[in-house]
Amino acid sequence: MLDNLNQDVSILQPSLQMTDSQVQNRIRQMKMEDPDEQTCYQKFCNLFTIEYYREYFDVTTELVIAKVVNAFNPFSGTFFDIGGGIPELYGPFWILNTLIFTIALSVNIIKYMQLQPGEHFEYQFEIVPFLAIFMYLKTLIVPMIYRVALKCVSQDRLTLLHCFTIYGYSAVVMIPISLLNSIPNPAIQWMLLVYVLFAQTSFLTSNFNQELKYLPKEKKYMIVGLVAVVQITIMILYKFYFFSSFNYQQLGLVKKRMNTHILQHILGAN
Repeated sequence: MLDNLNQDVSILQPSLQMTDSQVQNRIRQMKMEDPDEQTCYQKFCNLFTIEYYREYFDVTTELVIAKVVNAFNPFSGTFFDIGGGIPELYGPFWILNTLIFTIALSVNIIKYMQLQPGEHFEYQFEIVPFLAIFMYLKTLIVPMIYRVALKCVSQDRLTLLHCFTIYGYSAVVMIPISLLNSIPNPAIQWMLLVYVLFAQTSFLTSNFNQELKYLPKEKKYMIVGLVAVVQITIMILYKFYFFSSFNYQQLGLVKKRMNTHILQHILGAN
């Protein structure tokens, strides 16, 4: 490191020679840039800087589109065939936020279609913060579960960022399905959710095959079973909380009772 610094100084003109303080500052800067010279504290602090995540958002639109198309047809290739196995967060970030918007829109469409003649429609904006918390926690926790499971049974070829990327792209299938689930037909809703379950599970297992192909059958089936159970649980939460007509009828009934109670309280006070 000092040799490189001396070379930098030697090629400068005499009028531009570094002072002693400038040399010391340059040494400290080069130590900060060298990963081997960084302390554990410095490496931890880097996690909270924009520069640390910049490389994970440096991706072309064509590559993102190719990965999105692959998520709808998981048998057309894997994350490693299309993106070279390089993790990135640009696609998963926008997919997550788009999904929050489409589910919130679908929830309000379902509520609007359940209105009785003469009833006034009110947007259910309060669902957005809860939905955002749920979606972000799910997107953080589920890849960690898969990462821990793979680490316990395999040779640790997939990193946590790989799991975040793969799981993030698997959620893109839910975007159009969330809008189609506003169709007031339980049979159609179940068919759509079964398709999402099949597509996401197939996409995840085919991409996790980078690890699974080296495992014995027992461990391979265990990982596939874990993925299926987690995805089924999430689909059930989607169906019975966000896309259940009974749920919104109950919410509407509770709201009417609250409004009636408030009105009676006001009239009684007068």
